[in-house]
Amino acid sequence: MTVTGKYVERAAESRRLRTVMADAELPPSLAGAWRKHLLPRPLFSEEARIRRAAGDLTALFTLMAALPDRLFDGDRRKFCTAIGADERRTELMTAFGGDPVLCGRADLYDDGSQFRLLEFNLGSELGGVDVSEINRGLLAHKEFAEFADEHGLSTVDTPAALARHFVEATQKEAPVVATVEGLGGIAAYESLHRSFQESMGRHGIELHYGELDQVHLKNGRLFLRDRPIDLVLRYFSSNQIARDPRNAEPAETVMRAHRDGKVAMWTPLTSNMFSYKSCLPLVSDPDMRADLSPEENALIDRILPWTRTLTPDLADRVRAEREHMILKPFSGLSGQGIRVGWDQTDREWAETVSDCLKENYIVQRRVVPVTEPVVDPGTGAVEDWLTVWGVFMFPDGYGGSWCRNVPSGGAPVVNLGTKGAKIASAFHY
Repeated sequence: MTVTGKYVERAAESRRLRTVMADAELPPSLAGAWRKHLLPRPLFSEEARIRRAAGDLTALFTLMAALPDRLFDGDRRKFCTAIGADERRTELMTAFGGDPVLCGRADLYDDGSQFRLLEFNLGSELGGVDVSEINRGLLAHKEFAEFADEHGLSTVDTPAALARHFVEATQKEAPVVATVEGLGGIAAYESLHRSFQESMGRHGIELHYGELDQVHLKNGRLFLRDRPIDLVLRYFSSNQIARDPRNAEPAETVMRAHRDGKVAMWTPLTSNMFSYKSCLPLVSDPDMRADLSPEENALIDRILPWTRTLTPDLADRVRAEREHMILKPFSGLSGQGIRVGWDQTDREWAETVSDCLKENYIVQRRVVPVTEPVVDPGTGAVEDWLTVWGVFMFPDGYGGSWCRNVPSGGAPVVNLGTKGAKIASAFHY
């Protein structure tokens, strides 16, 4: 029996284990941000499997970062045109240069034999970075701690991993870090920023959060309000700046200060260009793959499902294989614009494909994930859930995971905004 199976079996018999997520002692800001969203149990993965996937993601990032050189003679503006970025976003992502940094979260399904990539969000504006802190509370819970000890469970502390990089980037043991959103960006996520601030404080990082119009230069230092800062943790994006011109001047102040060595910035806007979903078909296109090594081609086959740019030449195949196809816009967040063939009739799907051909879309072969059994704390019934593994990747590799979950048979897109969605921390064995 798997570790998951053993946990579910024991939770069915032990009410204390069934209610562990509600009972575990969590830091106040973490509890305020996440408690009501928690799945009744954490999820478990064989450590070797998830670290193999993380190794593949590191290699895939290397391939993606090389696309401008391999396909466009090093011209990043041409690359931006190819991935569907408009002129303003292209200007923002290329103006200050800088090499992309491996900092992001890959969303993956576990198909039962391996993890397969759905999308790769590259950049520092990441949600869920504090969720691994939940595991501290779980390991302090008597019944869970006994199970963890029995099965050799371990966890990767994502805030600790980030703290190490902030220390390295600033060359200071206790840097002052500012998490900076675009204008109007804090209000909707302030509880999450407070939780992240709380978790970073436990790792010796003094973290403040604010918006771009609260940042200014004074006496050769960058300040957030009245506090001089050593590192900007960039939560503003090229999309935010393009949508609201008020962000442009203060964002340029931050980027210029970084270029001039007055502050460290984690990470450059250059990274945002590799978050476009349209990068994935460029990596896996047959013309590109013809120039790849056998090892690189094997990597793509392992980690990436069949993925192409939607073109008229592919339309008939996409219509014919409706139950196995998903369409995604080149850019977009929180599942916006995603269309799935298995949720439509043949006629509806034919119309959907025609509509998507008028815009910029990729098409990807469906990955069917294994379901995760979860014991309902109230009824004791075992229910199946669908899980997206959010795998954090940093310059030194794997940075831990968090999981988004929806009841099996529900919405085809797994996001926090999906009705009934829950989040979970992850342990490895």
